[in-house]
Amino acid sequence: MEDINALIEELEEEFAKSKSGLFGKKANMEKCEELVEELKRSLPAAIQEATYILSQRDKIINQAKEMADKTLKEAEVRAEQLLSEGELIKKSEEEAEEIVENAEKKADQLFAVTRDNIDKLLKSVEDYLLQNLHVVRTNREELNSGDVLKNIQNKNKK
Repeated sequence: MEDINALIEELEEEFAKSKSGLFGKKANMEKCEELVEELKRSLPAAIQEATYILSQRDKIINQAKEMADKTLKEAEVRAEQLLSEGELIKKSEEEAEEIVENAEKKADQLFAVTRDNIDKLLKSVEDYLLQNLHVVRTNREELNSGDVLKNIQNKNKK
């Protein structure tokens, strides 16, 4: 994502150079085209990264469930061993409940962290797409207003 943001900034700088008055500099269209092509190549990597994080979320949730199941089974075994003694039965049940609660809390925490990380990545992708949408809209407006054609015609007259 850092590469994509750097490319976007470079493209914005190139466009910013072109806004310098009536007889000012023009944007280097070759440079802009190169930057757009680089962005196109970088975008699949960002999407791939988002997919990887989503796949990891399921893995983490499954691991948390397995850990909770394992902990629950261990608590049940321990409780059965202590069944014969009255006072120890009560204590083992409390410990088993505490272990299960802790396992559930850990699973909930892992899920929340994973959800937050995925949300941040998706927000980053959304911001990137919105920035590029703005560039595309600006280019379409320039094209539709005839400014692009006028600039080309003026260049050809010189």
